[in-house]
Amino acid sequence: RLQRPNYQDLNPFTFFLDSLSYRQGNPYLTPQFSYNYELIHSYNGKLITTLNYSKTTDVISNIINRNRGANNEIIGFLTSDNIASFTNMGLAISAPVKVAKWWNVNLYGNLYRNHYEGTYISNETGSPEVVALDIAFTSFTVNVANSFTIGKGWSAELSGWYRYKTVEQLNLAFPMGQLNFGLAKNNLLKGRMSLRLNARDPF
Repeated sequence: RLQRPNYQDLNPFTFFLDSLSYRQGNPYLTPQFSYNYELIHSYNGKLITTLNYSKTTDVISNIINRNRGANNEIIGFLTSDNIASFTNMGLAISAPVKVAKWWNVNLYGNLYRNHYEGTYISNETGSPEVVALDIAFTSFTVNVANSFTIGKGWSAELSGWYRYKTVEQLNLAFPMGQLNFGLAKNNLLKGRMSLRLNARDPF
């Protein structure tokens, strides 16, 4: 029969989620500090290019660790710790494009690399063990927003974004995206009212 850990072995920042897991605070956390640098260039007031670099020390992150209970069972717990340094570098480009008199597009793209490097303390074997971390991933994000002027007070929007898989806070985030639609009728009741219908992520 699985049992909870001995209360005397836990610090006062602990509360149980269920019989096999609990959440534990960390009074020894130290602040994390970020140093951010950006180089921005604007061409003709429209095409904007941003080159960025950031370095964060003593990154605070939630981690799932494990302890062995009185009967040698493994009990998981969630806690926060200063686990790594974090480096982010990227190149972002944004630009408005007028395809036609009735069609405007705003484009945004970001190519970036996240890198976590450090250590954390694992208790899974019954005694504290230092585990090395070295996780890096290059990813990209694309965002497209279209606006259409149909005429007679009607307008429409079609927007969407896509993010390739990446690593964030030691979690592997898989690819995801979204499409949004919008339709609006303006100048109703002699300009005193407008009607708008939006569909967010209908798929």
